[in-house]
Amino acid sequence: MGTLTRREFTATAGAAALALAAGAAPRRAAAGGPLRGDGRVGPPLGPEEERILALASLAPNGHNTQPWAVTVRARDRWTVGVDPERRLPGVDPADRETVISLGAFLENLVLAARAAGREATVEVLSERRDAPALFEVRLAPRAPEDGDTVTRIESRRTLRNGYRDDPLAAPDRDALLAAAGAGAFFPSGGREARWLREAAIESFTFQSGRDDAQAELRRWMRFGPDEVRAKRDGLTPRTMEMGLLSRLYVEHFMDAADVMTKGFRKKGIDMLAEQARRGAGFLVLWSEDESVPALLDAGRRWERVALLLRERKLAMHPMSQMLEEEPWRSRVRAEVGAGGVPQGVLRVGYRDDLPLPVSPRRPPSAFVRAG
Repeated sequence: MGTLTRREFTATAGAAALALAAGAAPRRAAAGGPLRGDGRVGPPLGPEEERILALASLAPNGHNTQPWAVTVRARDRWTVGVDPERRLPGVDPADRETVISLGAFLENLVLAARAAGREATVEVLSERRDAPALFEVRLAPRAPEDGDTVTRIESRRTLRNGYRDDPLAAPDRDALLAAAGAGAFFPSGGREARWLREAAIESFTFQSGRDDAQAELRRWMRFGPDEVRAKRDGLTPRTMEMGLLSRLYVEHFMDAADVMTKGFRKKGIDMLAEQARRGAGFLVLWSEDESVPALLDAGRRWERVALLLRERKLAMHPMSQMLEEEPWRSRVRAEVGAGGVPQGVLRVGYRDDLPLPVSPRRPPSAFVRAG
């Protein structure tokens, strides 16, 4: 049994919803939890609502933990918050990046709803970042929105390798900045880009030396295909873009314990250093503050940028460690000279090929509960 493509995944989610609407017995989620709370179907979700949630779950997120938890209050009223089992206290103890991930989830949800003929209105419910009900979504009928939004969501992928060093063309730069809203682009070769490149390498090296951060990474590594199919989350050899021979070796001869070895850490540092030196430059996203609404907005803008990349033959790679570790986090704002709180440092560059996503995803049945 192979891994589902994103299009197959979202189509399967719709088929599952049809089975539920027809009265099929509730099944157990792939991740081991019940479909909803106590195993009841609860408030019914139709195939379109199920598909909206499946598309929302294709959002980028740290270590592919997929930290969202959805509670269905009514068929057209949901609350979304943080699954406490999917936090990253080692590298994101304040849940800043987790809330940004939920913002990207929200952006996909809003866009997928419009494509399905629903208007999603959003209300923030809590300023506590780890709240089980962070925001509420209500759906109302509207005319379906034409376009290729769904294809963009399904084909979005984080890519790390193979960047060319060509400068970013002005129309592409302007489009990314417009989607980013509050942000700035620093072309490779400039003072700011040189500093960001070295900060990326230094902060990654520092974090790799922290046993707690490395142990957290180990928890979310999925080496073998059986584990990938069973968990449907985490980081896999395919998502890390390993070549065929390297992937076969890792899948058959390595396990989670190897993540803690000096050799694994050194290999990761060497790879990151090579990656950081390639590309057109760095896009930095900002927010006015670090309130929950500001972080959700940063996540939505992050995803808007990501959804523009493929049609422009561009790739993007978050260099997150410099915003997770001190002293680099405190220095980013001063060094790049922009006027806001940095929430994302994104390496951008052209690639000759843009392979489709391979990151596993859990079905909505694994993260939806009845209210």
